[in-house]
Amino acid sequence: MQFPLMFALTGTVQGWMLWWLWRSFEDKAWPATEPLLLTGLLYATLAVPLVIYFTQNVEHLPRTARRVAVALYALLYAALGAGAAWAAGVTGVATGVRFTDGLAALVLGFVSVGLLCGFDFEARRWRYERLFHYAWRNGILLATAWAMVGIVWLVLFAGAGLMSLIGVKWVMEMIRKPVFIFPVTGLVAAGAFALGLARASMTETIRRFTLSISAWLLPLVLFFAVLWVLALPFTGLDPLFKTRSAALMMLAFTALAVAFSNCAYQDGEQPWPYPQWLSRATQGAWLALVVVAGVAWWALGLRVAQHGWSEDRLWAALVATQASVYAAGYALSWLRPARWMRAMAPTNIAAAVLLCVSLLVYLAPPTHVRRMAVAAHLAHVQQAQGQQEPDWDYLRWDSGRFGRDALQAMAAGEGVPAGQAWAQRAQRLLAQTSRYDHQPQVLMSEQQLQEKFKVYPPGRSLPQSFLRYAQGGQPQPWELQRCYKSKDGCPVWLGDLNGDGQDELLLFGNGWNGTVFQSTGDSWRQAGNFRAAGATGKFDPAQLEGAQKVAPQWQDLQVQGQRLRIQPNQ
Repeated sequence: MQFPLMFALTGTVQGWMLWWLWRSFEDKAWPATEPLLLTGLLYATLAVPLVIYFTQNVEHLPRTARRVAVALYALLYAALGAGAAWAAGVTGVATGVRFTDGLAALVLGFVSVGLLCGFDFEARRWRYERLFHYAWRNGILLATAWAMVGIVWLVLFAGAGLMSLIGVKWVMEMIRKPVFIFPVTGLVAAGAFALGLARASMTETIRRFTLSISAWLLPLVLFFAVLWVLALPFTGLDPLFKTRSAALMMLAFTALAVAFSNCAYQDGEQPWPYPQWLSRATQGAWLALVVVAGVAWWALGLRVAQHGWSEDRLWAALVATQASVYAAGYALSWLRPARWMRAMAPTNIAAAVLLCVSLLVYLAPPTHVRRMAVAAHLAHVQQAQGQQEPDWDYLRWDSGRFGRDALQAMAAGEGVPAGQAWAQRAQRLLAQTSRYDHQPQVLMSEQQLQEKFKVYPPGRSLPQSFLRYAQGGQPQPWELQRCYKSKDGCPVWLGDLNGDGQDELLLFGNGWNGTVFQSTGDSWRQAGNFRAAGATGKFDPAQLEGAQKVAPQWQDLQVQGQRLRIQPNQ
């Protein structure tokens, strides 16, 4: 009964720590007044109990090594939390926690603890059977704990709701208070981990059942991979690249194949998980995944060549690197056919170590992913020599201190192309305290407006009256403002749609959705909006060359002065 008592103490301390941090945040008191300290304590408070739970009952893990590991993880996650707040550039009472930072820290912790549990300290090497066992055990324990916490809170709210029906309100009021929520949640999570470890046979049964079912999906996944590669010479890559999400689809498919392969391989004790002919076929099919990973890199490279590096593309490059390691490593098993997928174990270990190192690089302040993204974005914009504007919203609101530092440099005139009003724009953005503050209207020259709008049908141009309207001193519609800020501008279509003998202007500002502008003689006004209900596929502006006017499918019905417009089902 030693470790349940230790778990109860750990969960209780964690719950009260979280409550204290929350209270300081609400009261704007120390340590919430120090964002780096607050976020560092938050990260450490969430991470240390998980390390204690995950390393419990790990055979061959010396007690001293475990204690040292817990202390090192506490320091590491305190540093990661402080680094996240520093990179975000938060001031005042704030934490600076971003989803990508938190998710990367969670993945780093889970994978690195699995590597720790699978390491043989006597032989000084990893043993894959241990790594597999404890990684899956910890994953199931984590999922079980989340489920248990959710069920307990469901019961508490159901019971409190039942008491409220007879006028007993204090129960519902009590369970909604943070002083109750945090300690109880920490204690329930600790109890769930303790129960899962005490019922090791249950965890083993769940794992074997899940893996056995999933393993038989691997041949189907690899069959589609081989079929895709064989069809590629006949279809070409143009249909794939036109989706504008080719890299994402390729990497997701590779991740699916990796997951099912590990379900079939398990700890490597099964020499042939399928009939021998099918096992050999699945080994050889991994050569097709090498092609899939290569195409993913190709698609990513095309986007980078066109638009430069961004934070999302840097994360995609990390995922593509992992996918390439898995695909190439697993494919090497074809050269060693004596045992099924013999290269899988060393490949998984190498990929796990590479992932941990990469995440540390991406999260460390000197090489933070947002620092690299901002530097790469500005380099790409400067290479365009004034033909492309920076992503102002990203620099001001989504890139932390690195983007704001870049804006301050531009506001001082550094790196600003001649003839561009970037310094003034940077100054206005730095003066804003919220993304949703009213932004001054963008005034553009006639030439700039002509460049921002691609006019259809071909041969038409923006009417002079519309140019004057867009340049006028009145507040400009946000639809126009969004097109001004867009890198690619917006397509517009000119034509008479209401039979008054004057052209209307349809502005396609958001795919199939847009705004209609109507001439009022010397000026223009917003006349309405349009959308294509049930439209499938991405909007292709080039198709506006063949746009045709058609009569309404349904006429309107007027009743008591109200006009009823039919929206047919698609």
